Amino acid sequence: PRTEFIQEEVVEESRKRILALKTNLLYDALTFANFSIEVPLYKDKLSILYYHQFPWWRWGQAKNEYCIRFMSIGAEARWWFKTKDRFNGHFLGIYGESGKYDFEIQRSICYQGGHYSTGLTYGYAMPVGKRLNLEFSISAGYASVAYRGYTPSQDYEILFRDPSKVGRLHYFGPTKAQISLVVPITAKTKGGNDR
Repeated sequence: PRTEFIQEEVVEESRKRILALKTNLLYDALTFANFSIEVPLYKDKLSILYYHQFPWWRWGQAKNEYCIRFMSIGAEARWWFKTKDRFNGHFLGIYGESGKYDFEIQRSICYQGGHYSTGLTYGYAMPVGKRLNLEFSISAGYASVAYRGYTPSQDYEILFRDPSKVGRLHYFGPTKAQISLVVPITAKTKGGNDR
C-alpha cells in the first residue's frame, strides 16, 4: 500500500518593533519627569515621536521661595537612513513644541510665561542590550519665549506682578539635547526577521 505524507507549511514567527518608549536621561538626572513615544510609519523609514516634559516643583517658605515648573509637549517627524533595524542608526527630524514655565529663586529670579519652538534634529540610536537602546540627538531652530516678572511678598504668600518686566525673547540656535534610554516594544509577526 502507498503511504502519503501531508507536509504542513511551517510559518516562521518573529517579533517586530511596533513602538518605542523613551526617557531623556539628562532631564532624569535633574529630576525633571519626562517621557516619549515613537511609532514607525512608512516602510520603517519614517516615524512620529511624541514627547512630554513636566517638572513641577515648589519648595521653601510658603512653597513659593523656590519654584521649577516647566510643562512642554512636542512632536517630531523623523526620517531614518537605516531600515534594517527599527529605531537604530542615523536620523533627521523636524519638530515643534510649546509649553509654559514658572521659575523662582527667592527674589533674584521670578518669571512665568510660555514658549514655543520649532527646528531640525539630528540623532543616532544604537542597541545597548537585547531589549534596550540608547539615543543621542541635538536640535537647533527658533524659539519664542514670553515672560512676565513678579515679586513675592515678605512671607512669600502672595506673588505680585511686575509690569516693568514683561516681554518676549526671540532666539535662533541650539534648542535641545537628549540622551535617551529607549525600550522598544515588540509584537509577534509571521515571517521576516526581528526588527
